[in-house]
Amino acid sequence: MQHSKSILLIVFLAPILAFGQFGPKKKDLQSRIDTLGSSIEFQQFEINNLKIRDSITSSELKRLSNELKDLKKYTIDLNDNIERLRLENESFSKDNGKLKKQYEELVKKVEIHQILIRNVIGGDSLELFEKQIQDENSPKSSEIESSKNFAAFANEFIYTIKKEGESGLESYLDNKKSFYYLSKPGFITSVAEIKEVNELTEEIPWRAGFDVFKKSKFTLIEGEKPEINCDMADFYNKRGCYGGIEQDFDKVSKALVALKEFSPDEDHNIDSQIEEAKKTEPDVVAFIFSTDGNLGFYFIKSEGTWKLYCLEIEDPCST
Repeated sequence: MQHSKSILLIVFLAPILAFGQFGPKKKDLQSRIDTLGSSIEFQQFEINNLKIRDSITSSELKRLSNELKDLKKYTIDLNDNIERLRLENESFSKDNGKLKKQYEELVKKVEIHQILIRNVIGGDSLELFEKQIQDENSPKSSEIESSKNFAAFANEFIYTIKKEGESGLESYLDNKKSFYYLSKPGFITSVAEIKEVNELTEEIPWRAGFDVFKKSKFTLIEGEKPEINCDMADFYNKRGCYGGIEQDFDKVSKALVALKEFSPDEDHNIDSQIEEAKKTEPDVVAFIFSTDGNLGFYFIKSEGTWKLYCLEIEDPCST
């Protein structure tokens, strides 16, 4: 009986002992499984990162490969250009050599001609002849000085008359205190000798043109006068206020001749006016002309400065 009780106790305790023996091993296994799972996830994460890096590296390598191709093409083109320039330089060098040789031959011919001329006309005459040619070819210092100083005078003149109006012209008149006024109300240019500047205030073309001129934002530009071109929308080949040295001024006498031809019996004094204008017009040496207002001012040199000789108001392309 005692033996049977022992057997029953062993049978009862066997499952408990078995549970106690294998339970902890399962926990360890689960922990290991979890650890392996985390390791696998981390490794998968690293693999994904490596794939991304490989993709970026591959794209970067492709870009670098394309840039290398472009650089190679650029290098080839550059070498071609260098070769072309080298050939052109060789050609220029040959041409320069030919020109230098021609120049040396011309110098020799000139020297021979100088010897021949010296023998014929004498040394002193040759030196005078050479000096005359040099003087004719070199710009006159007085013209250069006039051009340099006139810009300052022109800016002062423009500022004064814009500020003071017609009365501002008084200080720019010569001893006669008069000047010519040219206006073109139609196809013919009228000529008047202004002895009182206040007379201009009653001139409608002058009043309209001068008002536009006073509002103009143009600053003086040294250069040739704008040319009238009736085929252009602005009627001028360029816009602005220009000033400089005048050459071959003949506007007054030309307008008087045209007036005489238009009405030969109207004014018997016009011939004397034409003669007087032709005498004084060669003294005109400078101008200011503004396309804003269509105004032109022409000056003579007197007493070391410029004096107003003629005021012109254009009406471009009027009929």
